[in-house]
Amino acid sequence: MNKKSIISLFTGAALMFSMPSCTDLDETVYDKIPAENFGKTDGEINSIIGPAYNTFKRYFSDACIALSECSGDMAVVPTRKGGDWYDGGQYRELHMHAWTANTSAVKNAWSRSTEAISACNLIYETISTSALEESAKARALAEIRGVRAFWIYYLMDNWGNVPLSIDYNDTELPTCKTRKEVYDWLVKEVNEIKDLLREDVSDASYGKFTKGAAYTLLAKLYLNAEAWGVDSPRYKEAADACDVVMGLPYILEANWKTNFQVNNQQSREAILACCFSANDTEWQNQLHYRTLHYKDNIPLGATFSAWNGICAQPDYVLLFDKEDPRYEGSFLVGPSIDPATGKVLITAHDRPLIHTPEVTVIPGTERDGTIWGDVNQEDGARCNKWTFDKSLTNAMENDFHIFRLADVYLMYAESVARGGEGGSESQAVTYIQDLRKRAKTGYSQVDAAWLKASASINGSTANVNFGNILNERCRELYWEATRRTDLIRYGLFTSNTYTWAEKGGVITGVGVDKRYNLFPIPVSDISVNGNLQQNEGY
Repeated sequence: MNKKSIISLFTGAALMFSMPSCTDLDETVYDKIPAENFGKTDGEINSIIGPAYNTFKRYFSDACIALSECSGDMAVVPTRKGGDWYDGGQYRELHMHAWTANTSAVKNAWSRSTEAISACNLIYETISTSALEESAKARALAEIRGVRAFWIYYLMDNWGNVPLSIDYNDTELPTCKTRKEVYDWLVKEVNEIKDLLREDVSDASYGKFTKGAAYTLLAKLYLNAEAWGVDSPRYKEAADACDVVMGLPYILEANWKTNFQVNNQQSREAILACCFSANDTEWQNQLHYRTLHYKDNIPLGATFSAWNGICAQPDYVLLFDKEDPRYEGSFLVGPSIDPATGKVLITAHDRPLIHTPEVTVIPGTERDGTIWGDVNQEDGARCNKWTFDKSLTNAMENDFHIFRLADVYLMYAESVARGGEGGSESQAVTYIQDLRKRAKTGYSQVDAAWLKASASINGSTANVNFGNILNERCRELYWEATRRTDLIRYGLFTSNTYTWAEKGGVITGVGVDKRYNLFPIPVSDISVNGNLQQNEGY
């Protein structure tokens, strides 16, 4: 490949995706570097692979995370008085398990995922045919394969049978592979790259797809294999993968909130991070916009105007011990005070701006003949997990940790509890204790029986095997895109044994058809590509 071709492809990729904040790029000089000399420094290599990492921004800032959090028992996007956040009913459809192949959030998440895979394929092709030094090339290619594997994992988890498009030069319209075929490919792919990746835990490795990220992804694949119906139980392999991660120099941060501060790139608990910047212009961390009230910026001393949408489902809030720092650290509740007057702010509907967990439909405001209707502006506990910078004017600086060590601790404990041979019950107990001690001094001690015990989930009457672990995942991983997958693995996502308000379109909640364990492939994509096969029941 000649110099002009290389530079053209690099530039094209850079134009398609702005660079992540944790990657250093100075685009102005690269067209003056001979191709044979390019890729010798970390900065140059970062500039090549940066656009692949930038695809992660689509995961947290857009519909992808909504499919996980708003379809389960954790979050709700109510229509505020006046019609705000109705948005054609797409969030209602997620909340009630009534989505279709035309639901906007489903279509957007599918397109974001497939676009990310295509971007990785382009960058992989560019690097594989470049003049990069061979050892640098091998590691860069392994990283891109890791990012691509994550996105294919996301597709398989949410849609089941999906295309496996990994060749940029393949111009044929893709067909759907079975979930098992995709799963088998993923296990093989991640195992092939895991030892080619860097294993340091440092500023230099932060935001990269590392050995730790590869083994964490393997743990997730093995832990969910039985629930997906693609393999016999692989809990031993899941525990083994977790063991490898925990043998790397990650640490459980002494302060849980360290993972969510504005400058949370300092966390050594982070295994795979999506890097955001306050200067992002397209794919932004917009959590503050999505959850805070229009006037919550006033006590924050910020100049943005939020959109007043997403809040926690009330029963989810009640799962937390109010003396657990994760309660106040996860939810914004209570009065919003105007610092200029010392008084509670008043909403546009002349109500005190006091956030409470309750979300109650205003009588007579039902929409589309359903129970879904308007709620007051102040209703609902807001997400307070990521610290809101007092100087915030637009996009949030906080990174999103796609994988972090606390999740690995919990996966190890669950794998052992489910029968993962070779894993240590005593070690699993220690990991759970470490998480609980970090959260709150004086939490009751756990033991091996605690790991395996049935427990009521989220205050419900449903007693579920290994339920203590699931409840701990609730408290630790709120809004971290694990909830839908967790509920499916525990057999609760569509089940009638565990319901939440308005699940299935009934005020008290009911079970729904098992087809809702998967999302439908968007009609718009099937109309373009007749090789795609719709999931059963849609």
